[in-house]
Amino acid sequence: MRVSKRFPLAVHSLLFVAVLSPKKRVTSTLVAESTGSNAVTVRNLFLELSDSGLLIATAGKNGGVHLAKDPKDITLWDIYQAVETPDVDEIFKMYEGSGDCPVGKNFYQILYPHIASAVNAMKTDLEQVTLETLKEELHSLLKENKDIPLANKIF
Repeated sequence: MRVSKRFPLAVHSLLFVAVLSPKKRVTSTLVAESTGSNAVTVRNLFLELSDSGLLIATAGKNGGVHLAKDPKDITLWDIYQAVETPDVDEIFKMYEGSGDCPVGKNFYQILYPHIASAVNAMKTDLEQVTLETLKEELHSLLKENKDIPLANKIF
């Protein structure tokens, strides 16, 4: 199965923007500090999120990013599709088996429907969660953990 940090990084970045951008100018450097990533990696991710209509980025000295849509209108599936492929063959790196073996010859067509069903279930679950949901969950968590210094500055 294909494993990438791009999706969690994109979710983290958009959540960071959703929480801070109304109050503070958000830059790739600021998001990189929050995610522990390189600012160039974050900028490249911003380009993909912008191309997908989820983020608006302004370059330059006074530039920054903000959401292109309301957080309640951005689902985790939207974010996933912006930075990853929903193609079953890519997620699970499917292959065609050997034509000489009865198992290998039929392996793909037997396994594929089950894998496709799992990907569809993932899609269905990710479509149910919005950026607004995560923002509310973060807010609740920060209210419970008042010892987090930045929490008072964010909310």
